Amino acid sequence: MADKIVIDVVTLDSVQCAACGYMMESIAALPDDVQEMIEYKEWSIKNKDGIGKFMELGVKVLPSICIERDIVFPSIIPQYEELIDEMAKRAPTDAMKERIASLREVGFQFDKVQENLAKAGAGLATRTDSTVK
Repeated sequence: MADKIVIDVVTLDSVQCAACGYMMESIAALPDDVQEMIEYKEWSIKNKDGIGKFMELGVKVLPSICIERDIVFPSIIPQYEELIDEMAKRAPTDAMKERIASLREVGFQFDKVQENLAKAGAGLATRTDSTVK
């Protein structure tokens, strides 16, 4: 998808695994301006689609954040600035790269975490098989 940065968060289960939940929260707490430029999804290895994504991306450790198919944070919960910098590096256009970089000093918005996690479907496909869409 050329107009959005694709972020895959590969987890065991963001509901029962604290580190996995923190990984999802690091994406969910990004400011609204950044949320408009990204599309992200949790891939739990508790179902076949998550295992497929784990293998497809070549993930070795859980949890991991992949940005545009690059494993960027393998079992490392990123700080805000690190996350912004890595997204800017992989932005599909120079305009988007500059816009993301300009938001480097804004910081996480933890007041909207639950809303954004729900939007991402965090924890919803961790106990049953799912179908990749």
